[in-house]
Amino acid sequence: MLRTLPAISKPNIGRQCNITGTDVPEAMIFRGDLLISSLSGSPRSISSIYYYDDNGSALYERLCKEESYYLFRDERSILARNAKSISGITGPVSLVELGSGNAEKTLLLITSYSEIFGSVNYAAIDINSSILKRAAENILSMKSDVNFTGIIGTYNTGLEKAATLVGPKLLLSLGSSVGNMYDDELCDLLGSVRSFLGRGDYFLVGIDLDKESDVLEAAYNNQSAILANLCVLQHLNWRFDGNFDLFQFRHVAFHNKSLFRMEGHLEAMQAQSIDLKKLKFSFHLKKGEMIRTEIMRKVNLHRFHEMFIKYGLSPVHNWTDSNKRYAISLLQRG
Repeated sequence: MLRTLPAISKPNIGRQCNITGTDVPEAMIFRGDLLISSLSGSPRSISSIYYYDDNGSALYERLCKEESYYLFRDERSILARNAKSISGITGPVSLVELGSGNAEKTLLLITSYSEIFGSVNYAAIDINSSILKRAAENILSMKSDVNFTGIIGTYNTGLEKAATLVGPKLLLSLGSSVGNMYDDELCDLLGSVRSFLGRGDYFLVGIDLDKESDVLEAAYNNQSAILANLCVLQHLNWRFDGNFDLFQFRHVAFHNKSLFRMEGHLEAMQAQSIDLKKLKFSFHLKKGEMIRTEIMRKVNLHRFHEMFIKYGLSPVHNWTDSNKRYAISLLQRG
């Protein structure tokens, strides 16, 4: 079993809490060699991990409150209505989450499992100890019957560390995070998921559904989305001593229907030379040239499940919001 220790934080919060490991080095997450490769490609691109510094995280929280950005609210509403159905299907399990954030939505599931089955074992995987401490505080201040284990690591290394958890498991990937992955990245994750889950274990995935372009494009072209996209360049400037001029770029987000995804881009408004001094890397942008900063899958569930089935994960049940814009899918390891 994953061992639990007394709380590491506020005395009035901790019942059973343990956070293991050390923060993943930023040099391992924000790899300059991969950035150089992606900015040298055609089309040029920047990994979406560069959305997530302090400014980017704050803007994401702001984005979730935008009226046009339905994803957070829809996923939360699905969990609020169906947490008992999910726990009823899986039976008593240990919950393991890929990227907990503040665990606000996860608390809905934890509450259901604790009401039906009693004490809950919950393990959260994230790259940063402060994020895990925040999740622990949020959960343990509300629930006294949770054994919280924080595992510091990437998705893949975190699952390796969580392999000592015995008994039936439910792995969680909420927030449509798999939707930001390219096919090779998703296949790599699913390989780790297959290795982690035992036969009969479950995988719960939140994913946005394909829909009308006007709805999708409104969600990713509001003020918060525009600022978040531009802040990617700000992140590169401070991390790699760059000279991106944010006022010389235009946010562009559009629905790529043929690839079933939204795409976020930054378009150069004039020809310019970019220098990232810490990487000793320079390149030239033409006027109108675009740098892709993010993809956001918008799926047909049947096609989406086909990829999971290849990794031994079979669909069990799907839940959608009242407008059928977003889905949470429960899969089982065969």
